[in-house]
Amino acid sequence: MGKKPSLLLFIILFGAMFLFGYIENIKGVSYPLIKTDFGISYEQQGVFVSILSFSYVLFCLLGGILIARLGVKATFTLGFIFMALGLGAAFFFPSFLLAASALFVVSASFGLFEVSSNALATQIFQKKPALLMSLMHFFYGAGSSVSPRAAGTISLAMSWRHVYLFSLPLVLLLFIPSLFARFPGTQHPEGGAEEKKATFYDALKTPAVWYFALTLGLMVGVELASPNWGGLYFQDVHGLDPQTLGAAFISNFYILFTLSRLASGFGIEKIGYDRSLILACCMVLVIFILGFALGPRGIRVLPFLGFFTAIFWPTLMALAMGHFRQNSPVMTSAVIVIAGGINSLMQFLIGYTNRLAGPQWGYRSCFVYALLSLGALLLLKRHLRAQSKAPA
Repeated sequence: MGKKPSLLLFIILFGAMFLFGYIENIKGVSYPLIKTDFGISYEQQGVFVSILSFSYVLFCLLGGILIARLGVKATFTLGFIFMALGLGAAFFFPSFLLAASALFVVSASFGLFEVSSNALATQIFQKKPALLMSLMHFFYGAGSSVSPRAAGTISLAMSWRHVYLFSLPLVLLLFIPSLFARFPGTQHPEGGAEEKKATFYDALKTPAVWYFALTLGLMVGVELASPNWGGLYFQDVHGLDPQTLGAAFISNFYILFTLSRLASGFGIEKIGYDRSLILACCMVLVIFILGFALGPRGIRVLPFLGFFTAIFWPTLMALAMGHFRQNSPVMTSAVIVIAGGINSLMQFLIGYTNRLAGPQWGYRSCFVYALLSLGALLLLKRHLRAQSKAPA
């Protein structure tokens, strides 16, 4: 057993998750303003969003390599450096291409944080890991809830560029103590014997990885559709101001998202992981139908998507960890990378749907993706049941 982790590490980890949620979900306000500021098309907006998603996926993969070579601390602190550089550059770069490049770097920092924060969590959550993982994701949701209203207020007074600039002090507040914090080293299994573990290539040859990745990719795409496209939908289709009502929509989405991450775990444990996911998918479909049917008044209903989409990631990951057991780290890493690629493609398709069918249909097409995620989940459940009945 290693030494008991310091309180500072918990503060840095939970603070980083808050920062991750805060910076990532500025986009609910900034993306519509960026589109208007530079006069880009829906297709360009779709490419822009999908490339940022690709950046996240790419750096999740590179982050895993860096952790193996440089360690968790180096990868974690590199995430802060990328974030600070991207936020500063977004303020100063004048053209759409340069500003998008700056946000590409910010999105890369999200990928580095994704893998390094989860790696750090597995090292320091020695007791009650499920409870602490839920708490960690609660801080992400808390940051996500605060940022749209803060971004709306700052952009009304100044511009979307200042929203990114004024986020820099938060990065420095956590970056400096992380440089001096003592991170735990790599811990070996008890007894000193090293088991032969699965490789990333092994993971890609495992059918269950692809079933999990397809399900997670569709679910994450549905989850991110509201912050990515909801504000634009209400602005362009219903004429609502993205800096006030649009910001409130995204903020309310993440308030419910955060409450779900904090409270739904107890119910999920009683109902069961797969049944909870099926129930959440069905509720998402109902909310989409009702929210779109109500037109502009749907802005009061669609935020409730946050409560049910919040269940997707942690519950599916818990299901994957139970299935893959000792190979969970590498198998779930492969799932995250493939799922990220699926989500990236989905965001592009939403933007392309806006261009081909009109601005009212991009966000509405998420009903179809939610239906597909339910189908993928049922296929996954059937595959896992078949594997459990197969001889060892």
